[in-house]
Amino acid sequence: MSAISAAEKVDGFTRKSMRKAQKQKKSQGSSQFRTQPLTELSPLPQLKDAPSTEQQELFTQKLQQCCMLFDFMDSVTDLKSKEIKRATLNELVDYVSTNRGVLVETAYPEISNMICTNIFRTLPPSENPDFDPEEDEPTEA
Repeated sequence: MSAISAAEKVDGFTRKSMRKAQKQKKSQGSSQFRTQPLTELSPLPQLKDAPSTEQQELFTQKLQQCCMLFDFMDSVTDLKSKEIKRATLNELVDYVSTNRGVLVETAYPEISNMICTNIFRTLPPSENPDFDPEEDEPTEA
């Protein structure tokens, strides 16, 4: 028989909440389900340094580069690639806000794809063994 402290005798919920906290798995990574193979990003040339004839193509390449997903909850892996992505996103924001006429209609699909890739995530499978999405009714708020 396990030893029960005086606090646990008074508060019957203490043990249950402690057990529940131990059971819960911490999976808060934003990009937990990586659909792309692990590849390292390489820096592309700066948009401001590129000839004007190549800027639109480079802009598209940078948008595609920013579609790479990383787990930012793990601060030690992919450091170089995460920094390249951060710098590229900042450069894109600066480029769009300071230059006129860079948001052309042909760039919209790539812009939408990059935004959707970084905002929307697949939900992880349920950790609750009692929950069956086929049988359980959705709850209303």
